[in-house]
Amino acid sequence: MGPTTMWRRAWIPAVLASLLAAACLAGAQENHGQTNHNDAPLSLAEIRALVARAIADQHANDRELDEYDRTEHSIKRDSGKNGAAVETVERVVPTGTGDVRVELARNGKPVDAMSIEQAWRDIEKALAARSNPDDPAIKPEYERAAERNRAHAEMVDAVGSAFRYQWAGRVTRDGRPMIELAFEPAGTYKSSARYAGIFAHTGGLVWLDESSGQVARVEAQLRDDVPFVAGLFGKIYRGSQVTIEQAEVAPGVWFPVVATYDIEGRKFLFAESMHGQIDASGYRHLGRPAEALPLVRREHGGVISSER
Repeated sequence: MGPTTMWRRAWIPAVLASLLAAACLAGAQENHGQTNHNDAPLSLAEIRALVARAIADQHANDRELDEYDRTEHSIKRDSGKNGAAVETVERVVPTGTGDVRVELARNGKPVDAMSIEQAWRDIEKALAARSNPDDPAIKPEYERAAERNRAHAEMVDAVGSAFRYQWAGRVTRDGRPMIELAFEPAGTYKSSARYAGIFAHTGGLVWLDESSGQVARVEAQLRDDVPFVAGLFGKIYRGSQVTIEQAEVAPGVWFPVVATYDIEGRKFLFAESMHGQIDASGYRHLGRPAEALPLVRREHGGVISSER
């Protein structure tokens, strides 16, 4: 596993996904709106109720995400590539046990049509194979996916006790009232959840859309260096940070629309870094594989039928 892969699995899943759940504990949009200094802060009981509601909402959003496709525009720069930026545009399609990506453009140039056609053939095959979750040939994949989902849900739940939250105020953005809280690690927090230990080194700001209780924005930053395998395998350095914004993409459904990350560290003796931004758009409900399959066949039937 390369250093960038390690960090994506260690910090980005834990913070960019689960602190998206920490945003659950108070997040909403950027503090560029009008601040209302006259509103009284929420009581501790009200904050706790908000936390519980936000965590429940995040679980629901995570389940919904498995049934939506989307377009991702990514710009990333890894130190292992001499700092060269790589820009991609991809259509991301859920297949029941994971995602399949159709690369549409790279560094401003469209991908050749034959590669795109082959990608849609692969998606059609994946959806067809996974349309029956009880099929003995595919059931183990669904079981592994369920285990990954359980691990992620455990980290989302852990956010409820991993941090201390301090009232920071209310703001209004685009006509919507937002609640803003600062968060710091809770010194008593203990968890066996994978990667959850990184919460003990993370702080930042989170906001909630007050009317819906949904996450709109989280800004998280490492306050300490975080070693892996006692520092022998690698380390993520203090100051590494992630920002995530969410938006309502369907009634009551909120998904990430922008994520930026700036991560510095080392793998063994070598300095490594990751910097980039991901913009997600065009969310569309496909349903489970059996529902998505006829839609994909209708939209790309000319491509898929040519192989039959």
